[in-house]
Amino acid sequence: RMATSFEAMADGRKAVLFAIFAIAAIIALGPLIYSSSSNTSENQLARPEALPTNASVAYLGCGCFWHVQHEVIKFEQEILGRKGSSLTGFAGYAGGSRLGDHGLVCYHNFEGTADYGSLGHGEVVSVALPEDPAQVEKLATRYFRDICPSGVRRDVQDMGSEYRSLVGFKGGLASPAGQAFAHAAEANAVRLRAGKGDDDDLRGVVWVMDTMAFPFHQAELYHQFHDDMVEAYSSAYHALRPLLTKEGNIMPTGCPRD
Repeated sequence: RMATSFEAMADGRKAVLFAIFAIAAIIALGPLIYSSSSNTSENQLARPEALPTNASVAYLGCGCFWHVQHEVIKFEQEILGRKGSSLTGFAGYAGGSRLGDHGLVCYHNFEGTADYGSLGHGEVVSVALPEDPAQVEKLATRYFRDICPSGVRRDVQDMGSEYRSLVGFKGGLASPAGQAFAHAAEANAVRLRAGKGDDDDLRGVVWVMDTMAFPFHQAELYHQFHDDMVEAYSSAYHALRPLLTKEGNIMPTGCPRD
């Protein structure tokens, strides 16, 4: 994050939400959470084998995943005609070479459990790509127009590799989707580089990952369909979280406070 006169705003970007959840948990659930140090481990070990991780689904990232998710959902609804349980745009993490214990990848937390930044991951949003190459090109155009213009995130106060620009496809740059993004990147004068994992935050560079090596890891439920820090979204958008949780499209991750 930037050490400028706006440092307080930058540092509080998502720390505010984190602190609220932490304080609420300590006040309301303190005895349950902290009375035994074994509770967290037991919850993690009880997770199902089908972790919320997907090596086939594509993903897009460019700064905070809250507003990226909103843009991906808009694209799915407006261009692909998806709605309700057919939507696939979920907030998550990807691009790191390491996982925490029990395969966890988590948001920053007081327990220090599987911190996504420490593990080399960035914030991303998943999307199931359509078979039609023309639709993939439309997604690439939307990415460079509305999500990541010139390969630069709009929330520039968030600094560091957690907020780097990256996309992921099965097969990486060599895949049809990777090539569609390469064409769109060239048209927008954006540099693409093949990601190797734990990549740096480079202005104007979008890392392209192979999802088979760097799969998508779903983020905690409280991050799903969330308002951006500078924009509030509709109640219909917020309602997607309980709907898709009920449908099993998104699930608790086993991370702290999830």
